[in-house]
Amino acid sequence: MKFQEAVRTGLRAARMNLWPGLFLQSIMLCFIAAYLLHDGTQAFLAKVGGIKQEVGYTFAFVSYMLSGALLPELMRIVFFQGWKPRWENLRNFALTGPFIGLMGVTVDFFYRCQNAWFGVGNDWPIVVTKVLVDQLLYSPFLANLLCTGFFTLRDGRFSREVFASIFTLGFITEKVLPVQIAGWAFWFPAVACIYFMPPQLQIPFAVLVQAFWVLMVTTITERQVRTACR
Repeated sequence: MKFQEAVRTGLRAARMNLWPGLFLQSIMLCFIAAYLLHDGTQAFLAKVGGIKQEVGYTFAFVSYMLSGALLPELMRIVFFQGWKPRWENLRNFALTGPFIGLMGVTVDFFYRCQNAWFGVGNDWPIVVTKVLVDQLLYSPFLANLLCTGFFTLRDGRFSREVFASIFTLGFITEKVLPVQIAGWAFWFPAVACIYFMPPQLQIPFAVLVQAFWVLMVTTITERQVRTACR
């Protein structure tokens, strides 16, 4: 029953994210079209790719920290806190920033491994293989587990009880599985777009996708919290 409820929860979240997700995916497709057809976009992204190659994993760490940790706190301050920063915002960023940065490094390393394993082309067999490995192995068994576990610990003030709870079956069925099912609806097409890009632009494009994802999820989450408090 817990498994079925987890699936239902994930599907409800996926339906809620459907139209915003489709909108973001449309933006990504427009961005790819601009990259393919517009010389100015190609030149700009070539410079970004050059910077990424020059600084290596540092690019992934800093860009993920800014898009995945700083951006949501800025959104909360501007749109949901009336431009009034709170100590909680600084605490959240101080705790979340390094973790998200390290996850960016992990993603960068994983993309490099995918390119070494399956090649760097963007023909459909290569892209589909990378997407399946990403979404059926890396995402559920590493990325989602780590992220869901971290945010559960953070929101629980890293208490001993919360730490113990993440090693239970209930944590998988109540936390991890619903998040994974909801995320698949967005990230399957999103990572296909990422793997379509050349290797030096995959992390920059992933950062852009994550920024849009953070904007959407933060907005939906904050609205849910506000509705629940009324």
